[in-house]
Amino acid sequence: MTDPTPSSAPHAGAPFGAMLRGALLPSVLAGLLTVVVLVAVRGVDALAGALIGLVVSVTFFASGMFLLSKLVRSASPHAFVAVAMAVYLGQVFVLLLVIIAFKDADWVDGVALGLVALVVTIAWQVFAMLALRRARTLVYDEPSETSEDRRGARRSPRDPPSRRPSRA
Repeated sequence: MTDPTPSSAPHAGAPFGAMLRGALLPSVLAGLLTVVVLVAVRGVDALAGALIGLVVSVTFFASGMFLLSKLVRSASPHAFVAVAMAVYLGQVFVLLLVIIAFKDADWVDGVALGLVALVVTIAWQVFAMLALRRARTLVYDEPSETSEDRRGARRSPRDPPSRRPSRA
C-alpha cells in the first residue's frame, strides 16, 4: 500500500518560481540577439559591454526571483514585504558594486551595456507576467467549511436571501 502524503499545496513562493522559469530563457535569448545586433552595428568593441550588460541584468532578475521563491514561505503580507525588501536591498548593493567596478573601464561600451540591460529588463517583465498568468495561482484562500455546511444545509451563491427589503 502507499502512504498517504500530505497535501502538495503550493507555498507562498511558488508564483516566483513559475515566473523565473517562464522569463529566464526568453530574456537570455532577447539579450543574446541584442548583443549580436550591437556587435554588428557598433563593432567588436561593443562585445564586452554588451555581454556584461547581459550577465548583470539576467543575474539581477533571476537571483531576485530565485531568492523570493525559496524564502517566501508564508502568505503573511508583513513577512513577504520584509523578505522582498531585504532581497531587493541586497540586489541594489551588488549592482552598486558592479557599477563601481566598471566605472572607469575604457574597454566597456556603456551604450551597449545599457541597451542590452534595457532589452533584457523589458523581456523579463513581459515574460514573467505571462508566466504568472499561465501559472493560475490562487490569490485568495478557499472558504472554510461552516457549521451549516456540515449539517448539509448548503447554500448556493444563487439562492435568494432569506429576507428581502420591502419596497414601499
